[in-house]
Amino acid sequence: MNKGLITALVMFFSLSAEAGNIAKVFADGIFGVEWGATIAEVKGVYPDGSTKEYLGIKNYIVPHDKSVLNISRKGTDVTFTFNSLGQLHAVGVSFAGNEYLDVYNALKTYFGDHEDISNSPKVSWPLDEGIKMYLVSLPSGFSIKPVLTIENVSSNAPVDKDKLGF
Repeated sequence: MNKGLITALVMFFSLSAEAGNIAKVFADGIFGVEWGATIAEVKGVYPDGSTKEYLGIKNYIVPHDKSVLNISRKGTDVTFTFNSLGQLHAVGVSFAGNEYLDVYNALKTYFGDHEDISNSPKVSWPLDEGIKMYLVSLPSGFSIKPVLTIENVSSNAPVDKDKLGF
């Protein structure tokens, strides 16, 4: 009996330690760009973008009409966002028009149920090995524009207690 219990526990913990679909798809990066890339490296892959800064956060915005999640996209873009060290840490994928339910249903199909977060304007999926994914809807003219954000929340920044002032 103990042997069966031990086997069951080992199987449970090994299954729970396996990466989910979010990490399997996005652990190395997105759209052919690795997490931690510089703006120059992203420009090397997507030369037709423009750099914009919002509240000190640098973004590189690229026109992008490629289908995502099997949803056709026209007149849309991808925003690459960089941390204070100039490293890629998030990507926002915009969808045109009122496609929020299509995007939400596709995300649920491929990545499972979202987290229940009360009083939040975003639908967020559980953190998966340092990768976070969430969906928001932004007003755009007379419609709502869904934006899917994939973010690498794990930091590979060098940390020095003294340099940080601690």
